[in-house]
Amino acid sequence: MKGRWKGTTFHELRTRLYNEGKLNFLESDFDTLYILENYEVETGTYISRIWNKRGGVSYVYNRNSFSSDREKLFTDYTVQLVQAWDTATIKREASINASTLPERYINATRLSLANAQTKIECITFKEFFELERDR
Repeated sequence: MKGRWKGTTFHELRTRLYNEGKLNFLESDFDTLYILENYEVETGTYISRIWNKRGGVSYVYNRNSFSSDREKLFTDYTVQLVQAWDTATIKREASINASTLPERYINATRLSLANAQTKIECITFKEFFELERDR
């Protein structure tokens, strides 16, 4: 049985961005690509950040429309931990400083290219926030 999800997928959104020329920083010889993604069930809003050393894009997608008018979609600390791929600290932060209700889960992906081999790593964690550090 195929999945039950009937909505738009993050893959479809990335494909649209690529076709619209908004992922021009991606080239076939990249070394590492990072992706943070969140879907807010309550509002039907997709939130994502895609980046590598050449550039990046952050977007919000809702009701068939892209926007990027929000200042920070993910905290600097979250971005730093993902870029370092410090999964131990990510898990610890998610267990200690998880945001209050509604719980939001973030999917992080790291794609690495080395010696013509692609490596894909993923982690899902509860969004975390510490007021003094992350505001």
